[in-house]
Formats: sequence, structure tokens, C-alpha cells
Amino acid sequence: MNPEPAFEVIGDTERIYGLSGLPFVPAVRVPAGRDLVFLSGVLGGATPDDDASDIRSETHRLFRNMARVLAEAGAEFTDIVSVTKFLVDIERDNSAVVEVMRQYFPVFPTQVFHVIPG
Repeated sequence: MNPEPAFEVIGDTERIYGLSGLPFVPAVRVPAGRDLVFLSGVLGGATPDDDASDIRSETHRLFRNMARVLAEAGAEFTDIVSVTKFLVDIERDNSAVVEVMRQYFPVFPTQVFHVIPG
């Protein structure tokens, strides 16, 4: 297990934006010589062994699935550099998603947000 993130945080949201506690970092640098693995298609949707009923439980399910994919690659959450989130209702759901993400990421990776038209 590698307790250190696979990236170096560049910048500070409080210094740059005057806001602290934001659930992202301004930029990251991945040191030369690190292996890069790109995850795609990690499902947050229903799986046969799960009965998630709200955005928090769906987000936990997504990260459990992500942990399985990371394990297949010999990686873990501290190795993640960037996360892209697709949300139907960002105003309603983002704070709950961020709350769950804090349980999986000791240091937040960069994040990209997409709103899916509902």
C-alpha cells in the first residue's frame, strides 16, 4: 500500500481563490517515471449484489466498484490523479458525492464536472 498520493498538489484554493475547504485542487503534477492507468466505465449503477437507494449509497457503490478495477491494475485510491463526475442534478447531489469522496481520498484529486440533461 502506497500512503502517498501519486501526484503533487500545485496551488492552494485558499491562496488562489480566497476559499478554503473546496473539494478539489487547482492542479496536480505526476512525477516522471510513474505508471499511468486510465480507468473508464466504472459503473455507479445497480449491480447484482447491491441495493443502493440514494446518492450516498450509489456513490459508495461506485467507489467499491472502482476499488475492484484499481485492484486489477495493482493500484488504489491514493494513485488517482483526476476524477470526472457526471451528475444529473449537480445542485442537489454534488455535496453528498463530495462527502462520500472524502472517505475514499486522503487528498482530493482534480475533478471535472458534467451535468447530464435530465
